[in-house]
Amino acid sequence: MELINLIAPVFAVILTGYVFSWTNLLAKDTSESLVQFAVYVLIPAIMFYLIGQEKFENLLNYGFYLAYGGTLLALFVVLFIGFRLVLGKQVGSATVAAFAAVASNTALVALPVLHAIFGASGALPAVLANLVVAMLLLLLTTILESSSRQSAATKTPVPTIILNILKNPIIAATLAGVIYSFTGIGFADAVSDYLALLSQALAAVALFAIGYTTSVRTILQTGPLILFLTLTKLIVAPGLVLIAAHLVGLDPLWTIAATVSAAVPTAKNIFLLAKHYDQEPQLAAHIVSATSFLAVGTLIMWLFVLHQLYPSAFQLG
Repeated sequence: MELINLIAPVFAVILTGYVFSWTNLLAKDTSESLVQFAVYVLIPAIMFYLIGQEKFENLLNYGFYLAYGGTLLALFVVLFIGFRLVLGKQVGSATVAAFAAVASNTALVALPVLHAIFGASGALPAVLANLVVAMLLLLLTTILESSSRQSAATKTPVPTIILNILKNPIIAATLAGVIYSFTGIGFADAVSDYLALLSQALAAVALFAIGYTTSVRTILQTGPLILFLTLTKLIVAPGLVLIAAHLVGLDPLWTIAATVSAAVPTAKNIFLLAKHYDQEPQLAAHIVSATSFLAVGTLIMWLFVLHQLYPSAFQLG
């Protein structure tokens, strides 16, 4: 009952967004506006605030990077090789399919979920998980660019791609927070209150937008490959991360955060990159939609499992 009380408000907001998507009370582009507000204002604010107020050494949680980032990278390599050798997919197609099963929407889902349940203590691991996903997306972009079938004259130089990724407000705020944390200056009370006020709006805005954009119809279009990738993303990946976190000895809160970060839906950036490079955009779109819808159930399952394993950690909320 305690866990239900913790997570019910989170998924109630998602459900509210989904219900409103069936009405004509809000404009069709409402979710896009909410996502832009979250991406350009709320998430950068909480990224910079949570990282900037921490001591630099607190960001160097190598066990978390190994358990979360290392596990997802290893899973990507296994899937990529499998798609190449077993299914005979081209490099670009295999890359998109494999990344869709490991790259999480940490910014718009894991961060508000962990922040809503655990507060700032749970959000910091999600911030670091977002940094890991950003590095994975950087790798994805580099591979797609190098394997693109576009003519050399139309290819975007890799340094330009990297620069554009670094200009992403979420990534830029994360890196700025790391640099500011290194200075050890901290925040004045007025600045801290301002950033904290912005961060409080993140959960409601992001979760409502997720619910508003969730599409049940795409679930009916799932084929065997999409079903396999969806189950890998929502069941296999978080399970492997949970085992890895236990093996490296992460404390309960960071173990929960790593597992939840792996269990959230596929990052929408996968679809954007797949469409830009014309590499399985429909596959990427269906996986994003399928994982977004099914994660509501599987994430609750993982939270129950984690609550059974680490009941005391949930008292932090």
